[in-house]
Amino acid sequence: MKISEIFESIQGEGRHLGRPMLFIRTSGCTRKCAFCDTQYHNKGKDYSLEELINIINKSKLNIVCFTGGEPLLWDEEIKELRKVIKKDFHIETNGDLLEERHVFLFNYISCSPKELLVAKKVKSIIGDIYIKIVTDLKTVGVDMIKYATALMPLSTFNEEEDKKTKQRVWNYCVENDIEYSPRIHVDVWGNKKNI
Repeated sequence: MKISEIFESIQGEGRHLGRPMLFIRTSGCTRKCAFCDTQYHNKGKDYSLEELINIINKSKLNIVCFTGGEPLLWDEEIKELRKVIKKDFHIETNGDLLEERHVFLFNYISCSPKELLVAKKVKSIIGDIYIKIVTDLKTVGVDMIKYATALMPLSTFNEEEDKKTKQRVWNYCVENDIEYSPRIHVDVWGNKKNI
């Protein structure tokens, strides 16, 4: 399995915001989003399942979060890990490869689709799923808002622009009764690795 980084941190977004967990950032993705905040995910190294089992079991944290890139590129390897690891498995996925069978592989799925067709597909096959739409409420993600469980403001790492986007998304969420998902890890650490 090709991995970009493995680190213990706090979940900075979504329904499990604030919870400590072990993050495994896989290498590779099905997309090349210009606004990707982890473009370094493509630089990774190969880990054997035995190496990953040892790393996961050594962690005192009870949640393992697979993120990326796109971790479902490695779903067979994750399935093998699931057979021997007795911790909760979470995933952050763009939904491109998400299928109904994955519901049984993970205790929690956070999907952040990057196009309307994927949002529709995910909602239709899984129904009750956490769909986090990254948006600036101008161009990015606007067409998928009706499928959202939560809206997350787009980060550009331009402090003034990002503050305006956060405020715009915040107000929209209040006006439309949609959950707002901050990105606490970005607010605290910026775009550093291993946060």
